[in-house]
Amino acid sequence: MAAALSRALKLPGKKIHDLGEYDPLRQADSDDSEDDGNLDYQKNGSLQAEVNVEATLDGDTDAAVEMHALKVKQRRLDETSSAEVRATEVSDEFTIKTRRSLVPCLRTAAFLLTLAFAMVLVLVCAFFIPCSRSQPQMTSWNRSLGQAAGFPPVMTLWDVNDDQVSDVIVSFSSTGKTRDQRGGLRLQAPVKLHVSVAVLSGVDGSVLWTSPAPERLKFIQCGIGYVDGGPGSICLLVGISHMLKAVNSSSGSSLWEMKSVYQSHQTPAAPALLLPDVDSDGFADILLGSRASTVPTSRVRDVSFAFVSGATGTLIGQVVTYNVTGEGKLIGPKAYTTGGGVLYVMFGYGNIQAVSVRDIYKRANGKGSMPVSLQNQDTEWGWKRKGSLSGLLEVYSSNGSARDLRTLGRRGESGGDILITTRDGLQLLNGQHLRQLWSANGSSIESAAVSGFFNEDNVLDILIQTSNGSNVRKSLIIDGNSGKELWKAKLGCHIQGSEAASIPLSDGRSAFLFWAKECGVKAPVDGVASSSQAQRTDSSSQSQYHLYLLHPLYPSVLLELTNSTEFVMASATGILEQQKDAFYVSMTTGSTHRSHDNRAGPLRVKGLGLSWAISHSRMLTLETEAIGSIRKFFSKIRFSAVQH
Repeated sequence: MAAALSRALKLPGKKIHDLGEYDPLRQADSDDSEDDGNLDYQKNGSLQAEVNVEATLDGDTDAAVEMHALKVKQRRLDETSSAEVRATEVSDEFTIKTRRSLVPCLRTAAFLLTLAFAMVLVLVCAFFIPCSRSQPQMTSWNRSLGQAAGFPPVMTLWDVNDDQVSDVIVSFSSTGKTRDQRGGLRLQAPVKLHVSVAVLSGVDGSVLWTSPAPERLKFIQCGIGYVDGGPGSICLLVGISHMLKAVNSSSGSSLWEMKSVYQSHQTPAAPALLLPDVDSDGFADILLGSRASTVPTSRVRDVSFAFVSGATGTLIGQVVTYNVTGEGKLIGPKAYTTGGGVLYVMFGYGNIQAVSVRDIYKRANGKGSMPVSLQNQDTEWGWKRKGSLSGLLEVYSSNGSARDLRTLGRRGESGGDILITTRDGLQLLNGQHLRQLWSANGSSIESAAVSGFFNEDNVLDILIQTSNGSNVRKSLIIDGNSGKELWKAKLGCHIQGSEAASIPLSDGRSAFLFWAKECGVKAPVDGVASSSQAQRTDSSSQSQYHLYLLHPLYPSVLLELTNSTEFVMASATGILEQQKDAFYVSMTTGSTHRSHDNRAGPLRVKGLGLSWAISHSRMLTLETEAIGSIRKFFSKIRFSAVQH
């Protein structure tokens, strides 16, 4: 058995190392890759032993060799498959690791992209979106302009430089003074007054622009422009006898000028009425009312109307004249829009009539087509129509006692009721049926009624100033809803001729301003009489006129904001919306003489920041009050044109 095994191991062509014989199987193995030659000896030995045993058992050497070759081939296939499996496993592991490493990279990239986009957006907002320009608290400013020249100047407020602060537009005159070679002033011969228009910054009173005017002005109005473009940028200068001029509010440059707009011996009766587009050019148009420049001897008086293009200044149709009967000062013309959207014009001498703008247009333009803006019709006032030819409607008639009219409505509602000021008081008419809602007595009303929100019923209330013939004057606030007195104060002084004013507060109410002379008074407040004499917190001022502020929440306290020894010819109020502040502008003649004095005094325009004035004000108490707590309250007052 041992010999048989020995012979089986000695295959042909195979050389035993010890004996130096050639081994073909070892030669075949040497031709394989280096990996095959480096196999483990135990593994090769066991495989070879297995082949030899099989061959010995079968007694077939060739079969053993073939079997060995198949085994080697199978081993190589297995090794190749194992390598592929290992490569696949390595590849899968690399893919997983790669995916895991990409997730934080993607997150970082997304964060950086978001951050970059936010930075670009901030830069775009910083460079292309205008930021609000903060202004310091307005204190006060003073500016001198020419002379009063014996006639009242004209003043209005309008934001001409888009800084969110209303600027002051005022007319003034110069006497033609020139400087000689030595720098002194000399008068030209003959002396001639030159009328100009100046715009003063509402912030500090600096001159923004000036523009010459051909004649003395009666009115200055701003806000004319395209119908769908919001408030326009054109200001209208209305002359006293023949001139109508439109200028750019930003620069003062002339856009158009119309001369001889009125009929002979006519003068403008009231500020022009701004209309919707009636000539289909997309631009707002104007209805100009005029009256006789001299007082007629008869009770029949003429009031004329003319349509003027806001874009070119040309007449639209012909002038329309109405004959009205009455005496006294002309009331209006004033615009009134009914609940149905129909536009009327109200005017009269002592009595008040009304006519629709539609009817005026028909008479001015014959049988031409009616503009779309004037096609609305209603019959609310038709039952009081006097005649189909004239088209006049009777609004109010009571022995010719009417002196003024204005509309009075609820907050946020169009139309409204009609408030008529008479010699003896106030009357409120329903705007739909013209029936009287209430009346309030007030003998000898000395100034025009001023409306504002005194209580919280969202109906405008009215401030009036009255006199009973003695040296005692009264200021009253009338409830717009019922006609009852909400507040009154007896002032033992003369009321200044300048009109009162109201300013909206941020809480939805209104503060009231009025002038008075050396007030030291008894004062019934809210209907409760008080016999205590009014007390000042400071010593009495030697100035003649005092400007007082009344707040609805403290009706027993008046704040003295400023004082003046000069006659106040005109005044106006504006809002500083960004600062929640307001300012008061007044014009004085520079002397104690009234405007009808022939001597021309210097014309001064003064601006006063109200928050600053309140912090420096003196307090007039009509009843015993805790001054400290009131001071703290007034220091927190905020004004706002947008009421809540």
